[in-house]
Amino acid sequence: MSIFGDLDAETIPTNPNYIEKGDYEAEVTKAYFKDSPDKRQLVIEYTINHDGSEFDGKKAYHYFTLVDASMNKEMFALLPPDEKKDIQRLLATIKRTLCGDNGSANKRGLGVEANDLNDKNWNPEVIVGTKIHLGIGNWGTDGVNVRWVNLREE
Repeated sequence: MSIFGDLDAETIPTNPNYIEKGDYEAEVTKAYFKDSPDKRQLVIEYTINHDGSEFDGKKAYHYFTLVDASMNKEMFALLPPDEKKDIQRLLATIKRTLCGDNGSANKRGLGVEANDLNDKNWNPEVIVGTKIHLGIGNWGTDGVNVRWVNLREE
């Protein structure tokens, strides 16, 4: 018997937070802004509550680095093209996660109204408790990637 009992060491993930690639029922259990000296992030924690899944109770996270609070249209217009492209991609990803894909009625993200995000006092805690479908992807042996989220009909 090995230190892993009769389990095959080759098949044991090295990532302690491993969640197998797939689609799960989950819930938003935390959502907050995280500030550091050089950036501000929106952090969303999802907890899988998929009965019968070996990953029931596991957590997955979305981290979004936010643009500087002082960013406006004029500042954005003056950015180099590569920076603009990166910011546009980031903002689109955040909006798709929070508000869904306005080109598809079936992809509602977390159900946040886009106009609500214009409020400087918008608090991400309003999405805590939101029941969702969660798509997980993985890379290598140490990554867990939230591919998509979508409101779940109860």
